[in-house]
Amino acid sequence: MNIALVCPDDLSIVLFCKGIIKELKSVKDSEVYVICSAGDYRQELTNLGVHVQDVDIDRYTSFSKDLIYLFGLYRVFRSKRFDLVLTFSTKANIYGTIAAAMAGARKIAIHVVGLGGVFTLPPGFKTKLKQFVFLLLYRVSCFLSDRVWFTNPNDMSFFIRKKIVSTQKTILTRNYLDTDFYSPSMVSDRVIADLKRELGIGENDKTVMMVARMIWSKGIREYAEAAELISSKRTDVTFVLVAPLEPGNPDFVPESYIREMEKKARLKWLGFRNDIRELYAVSDLAVAPTYYKEGGYPRSLLEPMSMGKPLISADSIDCKSAVEEGQNGYLVPIRDSKALAKSIEDLIDNPEKMKRFGSYSRLKAKEKFDERKIVQYAVARLV
Repeated sequence: MNIALVCPDDLSIVLFCKGIIKELKSVKDSEVYVICSAGDYRQELTNLGVHVQDVDIDRYTSFSKDLIYLFGLYRVFRSKRFDLVLTFSTKANIYGTIAAAMAGARKIAIHVVGLGGVFTLPPGFKTKLKQFVFLLLYRVSCFLSDRVWFTNPNDMSFFIRKKIVSTQKTILTRNYLDTDFYSPSMVSDRVIADLKRELGIGENDKTVMMVARMIWSKGIREYAEAAELISSKRTDVTFVLVAPLEPGNPDFVPESYIREMEKKARLKWLGFRNDIRELYAVSDLAVAPTYYKEGGYPRSLLEPMSMGKPLISADSIDCKSAVEEGQNGYLVPIRDSKALAKSIEDLIDNPEKMKRFGSYSRLKAKEKFDERKIVQYAVARLV
């Protein structure tokens, strides 16, 4: 049985799809191919025991480049005659499904893990047009698919309400991650001490972590302003932001903004890092003040939750489900820097509460979000 997993790039597969690959490989007589824009992580994909097919993708909207991507996928699908094509993320879901149908794939499934930035653009004619085209393409994609796997119940309800997908095709799970990998026991005290020295974090400092993309809708401004508010009155809190620049995104945050905020607050912007687990181990709590169209349970909350950290999330229907108010963290209004700062200080000033919240986070992650059961359940319904 030839199975294809289509993702935008090799890093996405390494970060999000190892559990899916493991489950697909357990299917009897299966050969698993990953189709992506492969780069620095190609060898890591090969080490997973899959065949790598390189098809370049442009992350942003470009009609000509999207057509090239569509036909690049079609050529691979046509040559391999796949029994199952599973796509992951928006552009792969749309163009991968069309290409798979054109090539005669026996079964097609898409995995919707968030609807992206088209729903957070400024209001206006262009935004409405983009949303119309986006939903039209997704309607085509869902029509051509045999199964549509959601992690956000709000997204699924929206698709059903708009008649983009029929209820019979849907699968709903929580989001998921490898809780054995994201475990406090996996990071040594020596690694934590070395990272603190590298980042200049004092022995008695409290560290607030945010991992995101450098776009406004992820809550970059709210985080930076909360850091400025707290830094103006105390020097025992360090704010660490891990966020790669996205200059091609219409919602991008310019580097000049974050550099200026670094001068005003105890804020350290690290850009892109591949040691996220270790950075969470260094932190005391994690925040995600996002109002982006997340997949219901964003990784920026699940990863620190699994690492046993207290959480602060924006009170958005697309991300707040990872937080139980007063149990493992707090919910704050979207676009409210002052409320975010207040919640951060409340936790920092109550170490016993932070410890209790963190313990509950770890327990909740293992019980509710471990990928083995969730992915096994979903893949059994896809093949």
